[in-house]
Amino acid sequence: MAEAAEIINDIAKESFKGGVIGEKVTGPLSTGYLELRNTNPNDNPAVTFNYFKESEDLMRCVLGMRTIIEVVNAYPFSKFRYSNMTVQALIDMMVSLQLNKRPRHPSAAFSLEQFCIDTVITIWHFHGGCQVGKVVDHDYKVLGVDALRVYGREDFA
Repeated sequence: MAEAAEIINDIAKESFKGGVIGEKVTGPLSTGYLELRNTNPNDNPAVTFNYFKESEDLMRCVLGMRTIIEVVNAYPFSKFRYSNMTVQALIDMMVSLQLNKRPRHPSAAFSLEQFCIDTVITIWHFHGGCQVGKVVDHDYKVLGVDALRVYGREDFA
């Protein structure tokens, strides 16, 4: 999420003055998996997110986008947007940003379903937060904090 925000900020500085409204599908039903590529703890695992595997997640994203569009089109919000910038132009701009490595489809500018699929990003912190020697010691004690240990379900495997 931070990387996506940085990309948006860099583009925004060069092309327009404004902000971005994001949507979060909380508690998605779709699940993915991760696999270790090797035994090196510094290497990233292979991650398959399976975004929108469950159709309800895609429906929730589309409903969220419809809500955002209603907010952007609402009169109280009008003073925060350019009068000549349509919602469609904003969607087109978001589709053109490279926020992830997913392929873009021409229909993403017209279909909220395809927009969600093409522009999805994750904000989940899926690994690497508790590296031994950097965040925790070999007994899983958090460095610099008394009486606090960190365990994940992978520690019990």
